[in-house]
Amino acid sequence: MGDRACYREFCPDCDAPVTIVDGECPDCGRELTVV
Repeated sequence: MGDRACYREFCPDCDAPVTIVDGECPDCGRELTVV
């Protein structure tokens, strides 16, 4: 039901909006883990 990249999350370090398929935050570079 839709592309997974459409779902948004926020970086726990800098609160930047990221997609759930991003491997790292585009703003601060923190590695993101998929839950």
